[in-house]
Amino acid sequence: MNRFGKALACALLASAMVSGGSVASAMNITGVSQSMTIGTKTVTATDKAGEKVKFVSDGKVLRMMSTDGTQDYLSFNSFDGIYTGVDFSVRAVETAEPEMRLYEIEATREGKSCGYWLVGKHSSGVWTTYVSWNSFANLGFRTDRWHQIKSTIENKQIVITSYNGRGNMDWRAQVFWNDKDGWFGLKRF
Repeated sequence: MNRFGKALACALLASAMVSGGSVASAMNITGVSQSMTIGTKTVTATDKAGEKVKFVSDGKVLRMMSTDGTQDYLSFNSFDGIYTGVDFSVRAVETAEPEMRLYEIEATREGKSCGYWLVGKHSSGVWTTYVSWNSFANLGFRTDRWHQIKSTIENKQIVITSYNGRGNMDWRAQVFWNDKDGWFGLKRF
């Protein structure tokens, strides 16, 4: 094999490793609830094992807590540094391969996205954030710009699309399950 052929083969292998091509497993979305805006009300949900959690917001921070309020599992605030007037919405996402119930949380202010999280209960029993705004930044998402994030289900997969202030798509990625690591990843389109 000549130098060009070797270089091309190395580039293709590196590309497959970066995109998760060889380790991505087929996580399938089997159900999605309607998105609920939290506002000033408390929303109660149930995890896969039947444990109840509640989401509470004060317009600055969203808390995922035990229903009795004694444990704060995870807290979320906007990524743009402005902590007032934030609307949080939550929807449940059911998956197979692995079988999980995840919660997709979005934060907006006046039509601008200022936060995104995909959270669930890890196999260790601890609530954890699998995907966030920071995960997007690792794949070229510009956190310093205006965005409107839309999450859709396409071919039983979560696809996250960002639109700029003019309504043009400026970033897009698919959430996938990495069976080898037991964790979620992102693959940019």
